[in-house]
Amino acid sequence: MVRTRIGWLVAVAALSLGVGACKKKDEAKKTDQTGQTAPAGDKANPVTATPSAVNVAAGDDLSLLPADSEMVMGLNVAQLQQSALWKQFGPKLMEKAAGSVAEFKAACGFDPFEAIKSVSFGMKNLDAQPEGSVVIHGLDKTKSMACMDKVKAEAAKKGTEVTVDGDVVTVKEQAGGTTVMSFVNNDTLLGVVGPNASKDTLLAAAKGGSTLKTSPTFVTYYSKINSKDSLWFLVNGNAPFMAKAASAGVGKMKAVYGSLNVTDGLTVDLRINFSSPEEATQLVTLAKGQTNNPQVKSMFDKLDVTADGADAKFAVAMSNAKLQQLIGMVGGMMGGMMGGGMGGP
Repeated sequence: MVRTRIGWLVAVAALSLGVGACKKKDEAKKTDQTGQTAPAGDKANPVTATPSAVNVAAGDDLSLLPADSEMVMGLNVAQLQQSALWKQFGPKLMEKAAGSVAEFKAACGFDPFEAIKSVSFGMKNLDAQPEGSVVIHGLDKTKSMACMDKVKAEAAKKGTEVTVDGDVVTVKEQAGGTTVMSFVNNDTLLGVVGPNASKDTLLAAAKGGSTLKTSPTFVTYYSKINSKDSLWFLVNGNAPFMAKAASAGVGKMKAVYGSLNVTDGLTVDLRINFSSPEEATQLVTLAKGQTNNPQVKSMFDKLDVTADGADAKFAVAMSNAKLQQLIGMVGGMMGGMMGGGMGGP
């Protein structure tokens, strides 16, 4: 449910100026993208009438995402699309969105997936009614706003109401979801989503008041993340949906954070922060019981589990060949379960 709602948020915010507004709500499952940010700040240009009054540079997303976010993610779309793995698997993953992308290109003259360079978002209430902000870099303001009338008409056919108030666009889904967005400069789109999303909440977000940039705790975690990787993330351990992990015996986690990088292979840097080094060491000891298994280690080029202060750190690396083997293994297991596991003797 959480993943579906996050996918819906990014799909609508990124592509309601095109693809997103032409899809039904269930197509949110087809677009599960997140974003890229870097620590910087620009409060020198406060919003007076519309968000476009703010000059937000690329990578300044932390000054736009809310400080009370329970989950923060960033996707480096430009880097990902240049990777060998994406070129190998990307076309297959994008097949389901091909029709909507073609419609948008015909109406607006450009491919939004090719235009988008990075996406980031900060969300809370993920187990109820998600709300938060999303920042998208790469879409051209002039081109996007020019095709708004076409988008509005197509969206209306699918039960989605799109209204334009100056530079502010409001998208109301038939199922009740609301996203309000505007360009804060020529190629940066800021959106807010949630039951209270409105032009006023968008303007407040654009002013950059209580943001992740102002949170010392977040900035400390963020300094340990390679935000230039394909995907980076941070989850607040106090988020309600994290309670299940604690009840499973993992311990009370303060944060889960790290990054994933896609090139011709795959690397993962995952950290789990606890209240004490003893708790981190306990998880590391438990994990090593599995990761030191020769059969498990043979599946990876690198699989290290270590304690780093109050962090339990997992470092994983897989070559293209090892990744293909894993995909084949998982595919075979799923095929066996679907083919005979449920209906066999």
